[in-house]
Amino acid sequence: MDFNQISLVKVKNENIEQAVYQALELINAASLFSKNNMKIIIKPNILMSKEPERAVTTHPEVVRAVIKWIKLNNHKDIIVAESSGTSSPGATERAFEGSGIKMVCEEENVKWTSFEKTERKEYVIKKPLVFEKFISSPLIEEADLIINIPKIKTHWQCLLTCCIKNMFGTLLLGNKAKTHARFSTQDMFSSALADIYSVSNPQLTVIDGYLCQEGKGPSKGDVVKLDLIMAGYDPVALDSTVCKVIGLNPNDVKYIKKAEEKDLGTSDLSNIQFLGESLSAVSKTFKIPRRRPISVPLPSWLADYMGNVVFRATVKFDPKKCKLCSTCWENCPGDAITPPEIIKKENTPIWNKNKCIFCYCCAELCPYEAVNFKINYVKNIVFSWPGLCFLIIFGTIIGILLWIFL
Repeated sequence: MDFNQISLVKVKNENIEQAVYQALELINAASLFSKNNMKIIIKPNILMSKEPERAVTTHPEVVRAVIKWIKLNNHKDIIVAESSGTSSPGATERAFEGSGIKMVCEEENVKWTSFEKTERKEYVIKKPLVFEKFISSPLIEEADLIINIPKIKTHWQCLLTCCIKNMFGTLLLGNKAKTHARFSTQDMFSSALADIYSVSNPQLTVIDGYLCQEGKGPSKGDVVKLDLIMAGYDPVALDSTVCKVIGLNPNDVKYIKKAEEKDLGTSDLSNIQFLGESLSAVSKTFKIPRRRPISVPLPSWLADYMGNVVFRATVKFDPKKCKLCSTCWENCPGDAITPPEIIKKENTPIWNKNKCIFCYCCAELCPYEAVNFKINYVKNIVFSWPGLCFLIIFGTIIGILLWIFL
C-alpha cells in the first residue's frame, strides 16, 4: 500500500463492478485487511432521497461493487452508514430507500443504518482549526476500517463536494445546519470541514465518478456521465486530482488547503503516482458554479461591498414546484425561512433577507427543486447605503445645475 498512489479507471460497457475492482487492485487496497473479523464502515453520499440517475447520491452499483470486493477478502461485518442533509425524523431512512442503496444492502445481506439511529459520542478534535468538538455516532470510533465513497459534484458553496466534504455527513441531521450557522464564512466553514474529516479520517476512498453533477450541484446540477472510478488513500490529493479532472483550480476550493494545513494529505500532485488511465484521458471540463464573482485585485472595502452587497442573492420559491413540505424552514440554520402565515394553494415560504447567511441549505435540500437564487445587481446597488448616497449626491448636483442654468 502506497499512500501516494491514486488509480483512475474508466467504466467500460457499463461494468461498474469491474472498474471498482481494478481501481482497488491497482493501489493494492486489499493490504488494508490486516486482521480477521474487521468491522468495516462504508460512508457513501446519501444527501437526500433521489433516484441514482440524478447523480445526487453515490450510485448504488458503486456501493454494491465495494461491498462485494470486501466480501472477496473474507470480511462480512459491513455497515453502510450515513446521515442525510435534512433534520426531519426518518429523512436518512427515506434517502437510503430513494437512492437505491437500501435495496443493495438488503440484496448483499449487509447492515445499513443512519448515524442518528445509533448511540451518541462526543468527539474532541485534535489541534482544531475552528471546530473543537461535535456529537456523532460511536461507529466512527468502533470501526477497524472506514471506506469513504463520495460522488463527484460541483457545489454552490464550496465549488466541489467529494472526499473531504463527504465526511460532513458524520454530523447528525440538524447539527449540519448549526455548523453552517456557526461557521458562516467560506474560510471558517472550510476549516470546519477539515476538522470534521480529521476525526474519522477514512483509510480508503473510492470515488464515484460514473454519473456526476455540474453547475448547480450538489442536488440541482446537470448530470454528466464521466464513467470514472478513482481510488486512493490521501483525501487532499484525491480532491485536488478531481479538480484537475473537471477543470477546477484546486486553490479555489478552500477546504483542500485547510485539510493540508491539518496534515491530512498533500495537494502537490507531482508527488502522486497515477495508475491506470492518465489524467488527460479521463478529464472533462465541468460547468463550475460562480461562488466568488470577483477575480481582479480590488481594495478590501470595495471587495467586501461587491461580494456582500452587489452580489447578494435573493431567494425565490417556484410556486409550481413548492409543496410546502417544510424541508427548507426546518433546516435553515439562520432561521431565515418560515412557512406562510395562511397556507393556500399558490403560497410559498417566507424568506427573511436580514437573517439569511447564504449557506444554500434550502436549495441544496429541497426535494422538489423549488428553491432558486437570483442576483438583481441594479436593485442591490441602488438600495444599498453607498448606492443611496450616490443617488442623493448625484441628484443634488443635477438639482444645483438645473437651478443655476434654468
